[in-house]
Amino acid sequence: MTPPVSPDIDDIEQRPLRLVVLAGHGLGPEGVDALAERFGEKHRCLIPLAGRPLIAHVLQTAAQHPRVASLAVCVEREAFDPIWDVLTRLPGRGSVALVEARGDIAESVRAAAEDWDGPLLVTTADHALLSAESVDAMAEMLEGCDIAFALARRAAVEAAHPKALRNYIALRDGDFATCDLYGMASARFVDAVDVFRGAGIGGRESSRILRAIGLAGLVMIKLGLESLSGAVVRASRRLGLRVRAVIMADGTQAIDVDNDRTYAIVRDLLGDVSSEGREKESARAVA
Repeated sequence: MTPPVSPDIDDIEQRPLRLVVLAGHGLGPEGVDALAERFGEKHRCLIPLAGRPLIAHVLQTAAQHPRVASLAVCVEREAFDPIWDVLTRLPGRGSVALVEARGDIAESVRAAAEDWDGPLLVTTADHALLSAESVDAMAEMLEGCDIAFALARRAAVEAAHPKALRNYIALRDGDFATCDLYGMASARFVDAVDVFRGAGIGGRESSRILRAIGLAGLVMIKLGLESLSGAVVRASRRLGLRVRAVIMADGTQAIDVDNDRTYAIVRDLLGDVSSEGREKESARAVA
C-alpha cells in the first residue's frame, strides 16, 4: 500500500511518544508458557537471549530512541524487580514506568497511557528485533492518522529468514505478516487499536477482523479478493477513524520470539551471541 501524501515531516512539530511494552504472561492453552518454563522462568520476557534478558533488547531500542520520551512496561507485579534491574543497566533517556498488567490487553494499554495525552506505540517484550527505523516509520505515520499498524510483505520476511513464519494474511496484492507494533494518536483509540493485534485469519483473529472491516470484508479476504488498501479503507469507514498500514521493508520486524524455533531464528539474526553465551543458554534450556 502506498501511504497517502503527507506534509514534509520537517514541517510538522514532532510530538514525543510513549512506547508501551506488553510483557505479561504469554500463556499457552494449558496456562503455561512452555518456552519460559524450559529456561526455568515464569515470564518469557526474562529468558536469556544474546547474553541478556529477552526484554532488554526491545527496551534498549526504546530507551535510546530520540522520539520515545516515555516508556511503560506492562507486566505482572511479581516481575517488577527483575525488569527494573534490566532498566537500570540500560543507557537511555525519558521517563520509565512499570504498570501492573491487566487481564485484557486493551485495559493494560489504557492503564499504561493513563497520564499521557500524546501518541502511543505498543509492542511486545518478545519483539527483540524491533528497530529504530520501525519506530521512526510508525511515528511519522501517526502524525497524520488516528491508528497505524505495521505489516511486512512475505518476500521481505522470507528474505530475512525463509522459515521464520508459517502464517500470512493473503490479500489480492500479496501475502502480509503482521508486526507486533501498532500505534494510536492518543489513548482515546485504545479499543479500536486492539482490533489489529494478531497475525492469523482464524478463530479470535477472524472476530477482530470482522469488527474492523465487517462481514463482507472478512469474506473477501478469505476469498483472496480484498487488497490491503481496500481493507484499510473499509476499516477507516467502519471505525470512523483514519487507519493506516505501514509496510516495513525490513522483514525481521515481523519475527518475534514465540517458541523454540523462533527463539533460535531471532538469536541467529541478532548475530552477536558469543559461543560461551550459547553454551550457557543451551545448558539452561535442557536443565
